[in-house]
Amino acid sequence: MGRPIFARPDAAARLLGATPPAEDEVRGRQPRVVRHALQVLECVAASGGGITAQEVSAALGLSRATTYRLVQVLVEDEYLVRLPDLRGFALGSRVAALASAPPPPARPPRAAREVLARLRAGLRGGVHLVRLDGQGPVVGDEDPDFPLAADADVRGLLDGVCADLAAAAGDAARSAGDVARTADTAVARTAGTTDVARTVGAWTALAAAVVDEDGAPVAALVALAPADRLPDPDAAAERLRAAADDLGPLLA
Repeated sequence: MGRPIFARPDAAARLLGATPPAEDEVRGRQPRVVRHALQVLECVAASGGGITAQEVSAALGLSRATTYRLVQVLVEDEYLVRLPDLRGFALGSRVAALASAPPPPARPPRAAREVLARLRAGLRGGVHLVRLDGQGPVVGDEDPDFPLAADADVRGLLDGVCADLAAAAGDAARSAGDVARTADTAVARTAGTTDVARTVGAWTALAAAVVDEDGAPVAALVALAPADRLPDPDAAAERLRAAADDLGPLLA
C-alpha cells in the first residue's frame, strides 16, 4: 500500500472538524471546513508560492482566525510548506499524492547528461536533476552512484529546496544581490540564478535553479549528502551554479 494521505488519524479529524467544539469556527461544520481547506490550497497554487496567510484571508474573504487555523493544519500535514525566510507558503509534497502519478520525465539530452557527469565527478555526494516545469517537482535524472535515500529527512530536504527555488527564482532578476537568511536556510539571489541551502539532521542540500530565458525555473540541480561530505559548501555551490547556467539553454 502507498503512504496514507494523512500522517495521523487525528490530522484527518482536525481538518474535517471532528474535534470537540471550541471557540474556533474551523472546528465543526465539516463540509464548509473541507471546502475552505481546498480553497486555501487553490489560492496558494494560483499564487505560485510565497503568499502569506493574511493575503489568503483577504483573497478568499475568510476570517484571519479561520485562515490561520487551516494553514496551520495544512502545514502540519505537509499539504503546505512554510518558506524559510517567512515570505509565505507554497504547496507541499502531500499535494502531489492527491494527483495521478505524472509520466516519467523525458531523458535529458546528451549535452545535458555530459554537464551532469562532469559535475558529479567533482562533488562528494549525490547530484540530482529535478524538473520544476510540471505539476510538481519530479526527479528527472537521479545520481546513479548516490541514489536518493529512503529517508524522511532526505525527501523533506528535496521538496523544501525545490519549493524555495520555485518561489524565489522568478524574483531573482529584481533582487540582484539580495540575501535572505534564517537559522537553517539561506537563499541567495543573483541576476541569473537562485541558490538555496538547507540542513536537516545529518543531511545538507545545496541547490541551484536552472532557468529559461525569461528567468522562470525549469529545473533544479540539487546536491544532497551527509553534512560531513560537503566540507566546503561555498565551493560546491559555485560548481552547482556554473552547471545550472550551462543547463539552462539545454533544458528550457
